[in-house]
Amino acid sequence: MDMDARMPQKVSLGMVGSSSGAQLVRWDERDVMLYAIGIGAGLGAPARVLGFTTENSGGVTLRVISSFLTILAAKQRPPALQMLDEGQFLHGEQSIELSRPLPPSGQGFLRCEIDEVLDKGTGAIVSITATLRDDDAARTLIGRSRMRIFVRGAGGFGGPRGGVEIFQLPGRVSDARIVQQTRPEQALLYRLSGDRNPLHSDPAFATARGFEGPILHGLCTYGFACRALIETVCEGDPARLRAMDGRFRTPVYPGDTLTTEIWNEAGGAVMFQTIDGRGNVAIERGKAVIAG
Repeated sequence: MDMDARMPQKVSLGMVGSSSGAQLVRWDERDVMLYAIGIGAGLGAPARVLGFTTENSGGVTLRVISSFLTILAAKQRPPALQMLDEGQFLHGEQSIELSRPLPPSGQGFLRCEIDEVLDKGTGAIVSITATLRDDDAARTLIGRSRMRIFVRGAGGFGGPRGGVEIFQLPGRVSDARIVQQTRPEQALLYRLSGDRNPLHSDPAFATARGFEGPILHGLCTYGFACRALIETVCEGDPARLRAMDGRFRTPVYPGDTLTTEIWNEAGGAVMFQTIDGRGNVAIERGKAVIAG
């Protein structure tokens, strides 16, 4: 069905519990390499990250960038979410947790469920948790992805507003600062990993919904931040990134510069924020857990 032909989106508390059910998902080396390129790996210096972008370089083992879990999580959607207009979606928050590193090729059982709906007045927040489990007899947990979507114009249905979490960055200069350049065609590259929402590719569709033009996928910006964390606090090893959480504040446009500021805290905890080229915070309230 054409998204523009759908009835106006309606969000209600009745959406809570809507689930895709556990379904088998598969991925392979091509998927993880295409994703890596989609979030900027190798741009400007391809030889530096062959371990994320090639499977046949001598002496190099292909590894998976931790945020690839978000791509797997997007392979299923709860039925209630499919009835909404994607053009009104803004990715609000994203978190991932990994029990172990993802292999370059594999399969598992994925279940996506709407677990919370909040009424924010001008819009609504819909929270979806995706759980990926191994295909072994015990259905061992591989990882969990949680996303919160802000649906513009869908509030006012009388649901709970939700609380406010207190968060404050350290009052000192960041311990690391990574500057990354996105490409003008970055969203076109990223969408090949599965997110075909025309908000990120069709100028007419994007401007009709109040944007200057197609915006970069929030999860693409999240992937750039994940790469920055892996490069710095993980010393290039994605297996050390066990969890990552952030809130999207300002849309990013393809071609923009992203600067991720990182603060190291005690016990493997990390705080971060990502800023666009105009000085706007694109990802705020960033947190991560790094294994020793």
